[in-house]
This record gives sequence, C-alpha cells and structure tokens, in this order.
Amino acid sequence: MNIHHLREFITLAEVQNYLEAAEELFISQSTLSKHIQALEKELDVSLFTRSTRQVQLSPYGNIYLPYAKKIIKDYEESLSKLEQFKNELQQTITIGTIPIMASYGITHTIMEFRKRFPQTKVKVVEADSQRLINMLDNNECDIAFIRDDHQVDVELNDMPFASDYLVAVLPKAHPLAKETSISLNSLAHENFLFLQKGTILYDLSVKACQKAGFEPFISYTGKRAENIIALVQEGMGVSLLMRKPIAFLNPKGIALVPITPKIQTEIKLYHSKNHQFTPITKAFMDFIAEQK
Repeated sequence: MNIHHLREFITLAEVQNYLEAAEELFISQSTLSKHIQALEKELDVSLFTRSTRQVQLSPYGNIYLPYAKKIIKDYEESLSKLEQFKNELQQTITIGTIPIMASYGITHTIMEFRKRFPQTKVKVVEADSQRLINMLDNNECDIAFIRDDHQVDVELNDMPFASDYLVAVLPKAHPLAKETSISLNSLAHENFLFLQKGTILYDLSVKACQKAGFEPFISYTGKRAENIIALVQEGMGVSLLMRKPIAFLNPKGIALVPITPKIQTEIKLYHSKNHQFTPITKAFMDFIAEQK
C-alpha cells in the first residue's frame, strides 16, 4: 500500500473537491484521480461517490477513513521512533573485557556488533576482573566481560557468555601427558608455574590444589601465559590454566590434560544494577542474547 495515496485519500475526503485537493497536495488533478483509483482497486471498493462538482465519501469510504488516519499516524510515529533510535545509536558504548578476548569469541562478537550497528562508536577497555568491576561501579564502562569467580559485586547483573575448564599443562614427555584426565593430587610433588598472585586463576589454582590435599610449590609466577608455556616446554615445571586460551595459542611440546573433578569457570557479560541501560547498551545485550 502506498502511504502517499492514503494521505491523498484523506485530503480529498476533507476537501471534497478534486481540484482543491490537488492544489493542496501540489499534484495535478489527473494524478490525484489515478492515485485514488489505484487505492480503490487495491481495496476493491469505491471510496467516493462522484458528482460534477463535489466528491463525497461512500459508505466504504466512511468506514475506511479513520483507519487510514490511524495508519498515517502510526507510520509517522514509527519514523520518529526510528530516527530517535538512530540518533541514540550514534553515541559511544564502552565495553570492558578481560585480557583474554579472541579465544572466548569476545573480539568476534564486538566486531559483529559493529557491523550490525555501524553508526555506533565502540570503545574497548582491557583490564583485570577487579578493575573492570570498579569501572562498572563508577560508570566508567557500560558493560564488561568478566570471568566469574563467585565473588563478583552483588550490585551487578550478569548474562552467561562462554565457559571454560582448568587443565594441567604438562611437557609432552611427562609421564601423565597422554592421560585423558588426571586428579590434581597426582601432581602434588611437581613444581608449579602460575599466573601472578591476585589473579582469579592464581587463586583458583591454589585453592584447587589445597582442596586436593596439598600445598603447591610455586616456582614461578608471571603476567603472561606464553611465558609459562615456554617454561613448561623447557621442563621447569607444570601449570594449571584454562583450556581455551592455551588451545587457541596452539603451542607445541606440551599436553593439556583435563583435571578431575572438573573445575569450570564462566565468562559473563556484567552490567551495573544501579545504572540505567542506554539504548546502545540494550542493543548490545539483545545482540548477545540473539547469538545464543
């Protein structure tokens, strides 16, 4: 249905004269007549009764007029809402994320969102989990991808995004390297290489060892998993790391052996309960939900 034809029908119904209606609409009388006829053909009714000087609404026209006015009103409101939403999406969304992005699909998700909403400016901030929580509390970022350690601020809401599990990172020559899974206490006498103290993985690994009945001897802590992998390859010790980031790096000379019982963590998308969603933030959350 042509929206312009509806406007012309309403104008003609109000003016009741083809010449006056055509002048008001800035079109020719013959064009107006063709458009009205096209609308009548589409509806399969005569909307007007015609005389030499005036046109009047037919019974069908009387019934249809309020609906035509409502269609025009709804159409104009929809355009206004779309324009408002387009303007809102031209603002900036700040997304916080843990450093490990690619292996959990975070980088891909952000880029797909940018393709969906090219008018939106996307700012990505990388930080550790505690810093990200503080940023959400202080409204320094709109949302953040954080590894859940079950101690996240109660003032935050979350949405599941990805999961991962802990594996033993062993040299290929290690006696347990070919096992399908191992219990942690089988590594009790090993030298452990961990990510630095204060990280979620450090705390998770130490607590897992303690739960397995031993205190791990930690011979190295560092900021980068790549350095830990290199040291494992050289035979300095073993490590406990999440599987997906290490598998993503695809290093040679090591084995990734799952721990039993399974120790799993979740990557979640967090936002503050105290800060109202912006239209951009809601669009991003809806986009994430749509991908699941």
